[in-house]
Amino acid sequence: MAFSEWLLHETSLHSLLTHGSRDIYIILLSRFLRMFAYGGAALVLGIFLYTAGNNGVQIGTFMTMTLLGDAVISYTLTMMADKIGRRRVLRIGSMLMVFAGTVFAFSKNYYMLLVAAIFGVITPGAHEVGPFRAVEESTLAQLTPLDARTDVYAWFAVTSTLGMSLGLCISGWITYALRTYAGWDWKRGYPVIFGLYAIIGAIKIILTFALSENCEQNYDRQTEMDVEDQQASAPLMTEHNRRQSYTKPVAATIRRMSATVSTKMSPESRKILIKLSILFAVNSFASGMLPVTLMSWYANWRYRWFLTHRIGYTMAAVWLAASVANLFSASVARRLGLIRAMVFTHLPNAIFLAFIPLAPNWWLMALLLLASSAFGSMDQAPRSAFVAAVFLPSERTAVMGTLNLVRTVASAGGPMLTGYFHEKKMWGAVFVISAVLKIAYDGGLLAMFLNTKLPESQRRTSHRTVADVDVGILLNETHGLAPPEMFEQLDTEDLDHDPRESRKADYEYIQEV
Repeated sequence: MAFSEWLLHETSLHSLLTHGSRDIYIILLSRFLRMFAYGGAALVLGIFLYTAGNNGVQIGTFMTMTLLGDAVISYTLTMMADKIGRRRVLRIGSMLMVFAGTVFAFSKNYYMLLVAAIFGVITPGAHEVGPFRAVEESTLAQLTPLDARTDVYAWFAVTSTLGMSLGLCISGWITYALRTYAGWDWKRGYPVIFGLYAIIGAIKIILTFALSENCEQNYDRQTEMDVEDQQASAPLMTEHNRRQSYTKPVAATIRRMSATVSTKMSPESRKILIKLSILFAVNSFASGMLPVTLMSWYANWRYRWFLTHRIGYTMAAVWLAASVANLFSASVARRLGLIRAMVFTHLPNAIFLAFIPLAPNWWLMALLLLASSAFGSMDQAPRSAFVAAVFLPSERTAVMGTLNLVRTVASAGGPMLTGYFHEKKMWGAVFVISAVLKIAYDGGLLAMFLNTKLPESQRRTSHRTVADVDVGILLNETHGLAPPEMFEQLDTEDLDHDPRESRKADYEYIQEV
């Protein structure tokens, strides 16, 4: 295999080019622009509030209230997405970006900024805010074949980190250029960054009009293959539900799904969602203690000679390293499996993070940040693929919206704790607590999901689990697994022989589980 072919395969670019569509490319571009805007805002937000005369507790409270307000608005819009239209929800979220960016560009009043942050969309860190991510991930799962899903999610993560990196770099340069070439006071450059944030929000509004109707969750247009995909992606069902899934025709299933917009989750799906919510909450709280805004504030506080543009360049390099690492995340998942890829790439992130306060100089601190970020972002693609694999397609938007709400609410408590430790001059404790919680999250993933049955195992005898095989290559496996289109045929043949044998096999399977 030539090096170019190997590189295309390992970086998942071949799969993206093969299965990509206009809608997929627009979603990736939209996320790149959004994270570009988030990067610029995250770089200057903490310093902007600090130079406006606010102390650590006020800044921490501001960020916490921002995240809580965003959580409520985002969750409400996400739950309405499949009812009022996904493109419309993405458009509303972009409008909220314009609103928040405009207020921050023209005001320094603490309470006006707080209102704009709560009711608008603005980010205190590197993580997603707004209704965008859940809707986009659910849409990508709908637009992408199963065998390419992890690869497309990998590029969805790459556009995030690459946009964040470029946003940090360009925003840092803008503050430098305004001070050096335009003679502005360095504090006057921050509103310009928020003005750019509002402009990008306006561009995102235009992009939503370019998305096609294929992005919408239209139950009436579902085909028989969609229903089979639901059955292949569903968690383990009860004996009663399994018998019903064999005998209900596709038309009846579609009518039942279109009868309601609200998602009725099975008990098994609900259990998985609760476990994931607990784990994601722990990890998000840990990440919320040290978002980009607070990391840049920490660097500015620890190395007072460091100016904003230098911090921006350094953080840009950190996120560029994360972008390169994300290119190979799908390849790692193919070799280790989803759960092991999530854990073994995320665990070094916590270890490097714990040692950052001990770095004796800036260069060593920057290297630790680079290593921590490179490993910490590689779990995004396998995590998204795992969530998409273990829930029904009709549940995905609601599930991803719920998980996004959990992550946002949990991360909201982090800045307040960091602000408290800042006032006590105990920054080291922030890094240690964050690292310990991240390690607990990784251990919880292994304990709860290492032996999770593959969705296909509900219909075929197999000992494989999600931890063993990446969902992106299930259809390429020729030993032990059949493609989803064969499942309905196999079930029909079983029923043609003797329905009692099918029920007997179901009972034996349930007893085994």
